[in-house]
Amino acid sequence: MFGIGVFHSGVEVYDKEYNFGGHDFDSTGVFVMRPRIGPPNVTFKESVFMGHTSLSKEEVKNVIEELSREWSGNSYNLLTRNCNHFTSDLCNILVGKPAPNWINRAAKLGTLFPCVVPNDWIEAPEGTDGANGLIITNNTVINEESSDS
Repeated sequence: MFGIGVFHSGVEVYDKEYNFGGHDFDSTGVFVMRPRIGPPNVTFKESVFMGHTSLSKEEVKNVIEELSREWSGNSYNLLTRNCNHFTSDLCNILVGKPAPNWINRAAKLGTLFPCVVPNDWIEAPEGTDGANGLIITNNTVINEESSDS
């Protein structure tokens, strides 16, 4: 109605979707899953084509490993460090432009008017396996072979 929605986003590259989510631990919040499914309690709506990357699969893997160290689950904040911020950073690296601003419009408005956002919405959510996605830990994807199915 007002052009505001609350969205989850991830980045699909080389038949995998990379996401960021929160949990209580000082380990990565980056996870990978099959594209266009979404984590638990999230409904897939649409894909937005951002362009093609010139990075190889190996280079993308290295980028994800680096970001996995920088994006810990306990650093998640609904308004200031969420999946859409991660998506925008990753898009910048992969295709040289951030994700569209509208995907994080609600969070931006929440930072301008924090009194309307309940505190329990801002805290990192409890740990998840990424809807049968694969957690990236110790700079490696757990059971990467199964993500190709």
